[in-house]
Amino acid sequence: MSSDAETSLCTQEASETSSTVLMGAHDSFLLPGLGFPHAGPAVSWPAVRALFIVIAVLLIPSVASAQADQAEVPPIDVIDVSGPIDELGAEFIIGAITAAHDDGAQAVILQIDSPGAVDESIREVIEIVASPPLPVIAWIGDAPATARGGALDMAAAASLTLAAPGVEIGYSSPLIVGGDAPGASGFETLVVVSEPGGPVDGLEPALGGLIVSLDGMQFTVAGSIVALDTAVEVTDDDGNIRRQVAPQVRFQEPGLLTRTMRLALQPEAIFFFLVAGLSLVVFEFYAIGPGVAAATAALPLLLAGYGLVVLPVGWGFWLVLLCIWLLASDYQRGGFGVLSYAASIVLPVGGWFIVDTRPQIEQSVWSVIVIALGVMLFFMFAMPTVARSRFTTPTMGREYLIGKEGRAVTDAVAGVLTVEVDGASWHGTTFRESSIVAGSPVTVQAIQGLYLEVVELVEVDPDREEDRENKSEQLE
Repeated sequence: MSSDAETSLCTQEASETSSTVLMGAHDSFLLPGLGFPHAGPAVSWPAVRALFIVIAVLLIPSVASAQADQAEVPPIDVIDVSGPIDELGAEFIIGAITAAHDDGAQAVILQIDSPGAVDESIREVIEIVASPPLPVIAWIGDAPATARGGALDMAAAASLTLAAPGVEIGYSSPLIVGGDAPGASGFETLVVVSEPGGPVDGLEPALGGLIVSLDGMQFTVAGSIVALDTAVEVTDDDGNIRRQVAPQVRFQEPGLLTRTMRLALQPEAIFFFLVAGLSLVVFEFYAIGPGVAAATAALPLLLAGYGLVVLPVGWGFWLVLLCIWLLASDYQRGGFGVLSYAASIVLPVGGWFIVDTRPQIEQSVWSVIVIALGVMLFFMFAMPTVARSRFTTPTMGREYLIGKEGRAVTDAVAGVLTVEVDGASWHGTTFRESSIVAGSPVTVQAIQGLYLEVVELVEVDPDREEDRENKSEQLE
């Protein structure tokens, strides 16, 4: 073999040996079952598990240290102050501030979005906010939030008052909706906040940035200086240093019962609950059933009643009652007539003036119109359809009832009664002067809408009828 051949052979053997070594080294790290060929030794799973344990042991101290650092920083409580502030809302705010102090919070943030106060208890809230057991910061946000009347005075009484750009403040008087006492903030018109001024000490668009900005601020509480610790510096993956929230942030909201009752503190909500409850009562009054509709009406009427007790009632409330009465009366007459159309036109006016809460608590015109339209459609279509399904017999047509005999279930009052024909109950009408009483036999003469026109069936003595026929034959 020549020298060149020997060199080539040695090179080939060295290449194969190197390739085998590399392949074996590479394959020793491939996991079985992944579809890759492996010619090296099997993976040592105990070694892999040991590696993961080592990594976990190295990471646990850093994670525990971060959690311990956060645990050492007293938390901050964020209290939700939304909607009109009634007695329930005031009790919640006062209780949340007191509980925050008792639970070791370093500060409280009132997140405000309220059109005003509707109860005298707002004075107690302002008092505790002005002289709190811990720093209280008021933040009107997020945009487009609002603070009016007593809610604005509450915000102004805080240790620090901040707002998100674009929120609305104003209408400080009256302090309580429907009252005479003026507010203290002095903003009698609605203002969109774009810069600090008046009760607003500064602008903060987001809650997270607000908490970070409080770091190092000092507040005087009960004669002592309290410094806040709310931010910590961290380095991201790119090496940039940024500040983030250090303490635990706890959000406080009213309980379920309080939130449910306070649903009725908006004028359009009162209007909706009132007409919905009354419509169900009317339906139950005219339909025969187990009382499901009446039971369902209890909740909306309860909520509407709460709202009408808390908010000052306007003259529109009586107009709404009149409209529902007109709709019910027209339905009793057998259809959706002139009275119903008149009531449907006037009903939105009653809804608009159902409470006297302007300018602090306003309502949407379109909400009132949609609710009134829904009531009109209910009396126009739902009432006749459901009543027909509840009073009708399994037979599809009703013409077969003409000439049928039945009995009166109730006495005829003003020409209206309930009759039973072929085992089914129906609304019936007769002459106003009729003296039909319960149990009297009747016969169906015609059908008008959902009503059967009936007359009392007078039983004829067979002997007298035979004499009358004989006399007729003799005359002929």
